[in-house]
Amino acid sequence: MQIHVINLERDHERLKRFLAGNAHLPAIVRPPAIEGRKLDRDLLEKTGYISKPLSYNNAALGNAYSHVELWCKAVESGESVTIAEDDAIFAPNFSSASAEVLCKLDADWDIILWGWNFDAFLWLEIPEGVSTCKLQFDQTELRKNIEVFRSREFSYNPLRLRHSFGLMAYTISPTGAKSMMEICLPLRDTLIEFDGFGVVIENKTIDAIMNRAYPRLKAYVCMPPLAVSENWHETSNTRLDP
Repeated sequence: MQIHVINLERDHERLKRFLAGNAHLPAIVRPPAIEGRKLDRDLLEKTGYISKPLSYNNAALGNAYSHVELWCKAVESGESVTIAEDDAIFAPNFSSASAEVLCKLDADWDIILWGWNFDAFLWLEIPEGVSTCKLQFDQTELRKNIEVFRSREFSYNPLRLRHSFGLMAYTISPTGAKSMMEICLPLRDTLIEFDGFGVVIENKTIDAIMNRAYPRLKAYVCMPPLAVSENWHETSNTRLDP
């Protein structure tokens, strides 16, 4: 599968690190990521992308727009699109293992996350349709063992997703992309409730509002992950606001 990596034109070093660390991936496409400071918010409001007030900083808005543009690509092409951010680290067997995981899903799946942020909880249904759970991970341990992740292969399965944070890598189907846009757009200041978990969050980034969509879609996450991120906040392009 082609992997569309979101990388800003000025971030040559991030792209260089991504390519060096993921040299095993067969097909990487680099669509131009959007600089949020260059977006016209008035125009975005007129075209239905956003609804004011919107508290996304410029970096978060540019990142969101980059993801939404690739959702549009999935809808227009009628083909699933795999999207990665430029800090993603893919497992050595990603190509073969991801294909096997997709084959385990029903034909009408909408989205599958290949990884998530390890400094946040992951909310799932296990077994699907029977019970919910909340998983906690150790980001410090992940960072210490990145080379282990890069070198080992595991047995992977899709689990029904309820909520998560982080969009380092995922695949979205055309119907999933259409539904995601219908639920998430226009981007706006709103509260997102995690039904049954007692969690309410503000919409500050695209992965926040996507939590409104996951329970309504056939959304899944790969367990264990086939992609991870060291998730350094101080260099995150959605947190920095040039």
